[in-house]
Amino acid sequence: MAMPTKIMVIRHAEKPDDKHKGVTSHGDEDNESLIVRGWQRAGALTVLFDPTIGSLQNAALAVPKAIYASDPKKASEADDDDDKRGSKSKRPLQTITPLAERLGIKDKVKVKFAKGDEKHMVESVLAESGVVLISWQHQKIPDIAKHIVGSNPPTKPIPTKWPGDRFDIVWVFTPPASSSGQWGFVQVPQQLLSGDANTVLS
Repeated sequence: MAMPTKIMVIRHAEKPDDKHKGVTSHGDEDNESLIVRGWQRAGALTVLFDPTIGSLQNAALAVPKAIYASDPKKASEADDDDDKRGSKSKRPLQTITPLAERLGIKDKVKVKFAKGDEKHMVESVLAESGVVLISWQHQKIPDIAKHIVGSNPPTKPIPTKWPGDRFDIVWVFTPPASSSGQWGFVQVPQQLLSGDANTVLS
């Protein structure tokens, strides 16, 4: 039975606020897209997960073989409410697009699952082999973590909330060595852009 060797989860990069507008990769204004700093992070993530020279920045990280991002639903299919299914946001997909292009798997990024369908998305992830990267909305990442570890949670508690102001962390899960073992869990600060924190979430 296939099982990922590692699952890494990131929040999408920076989004629009009162001072910064979202833009597409072509520079057109779009409130569902990343802001300029978010695009900078998306570019920097390519080196974090697939360095051109030298080893990975942190031994807990790995080059992904499969990438998942939440499905950017059309306006007529999605709700803006954080607690409802679907999202019009293109940011999770945009965040990993430069990396997917670098790895030559842009056309294989899995966007079948929308925000609110984390359970089925994780079921698909757990059937993968190799290293998997997930890019998602921060409100749902703790739910993703619960679905990943199931009844074998790690010794170190997983944070129950992802703060709205943090875009600079990678959660890394490693499967247990046996069916009765515990999942491994570590947090890796990205430290890619000026202002990125070197602290983990609590």
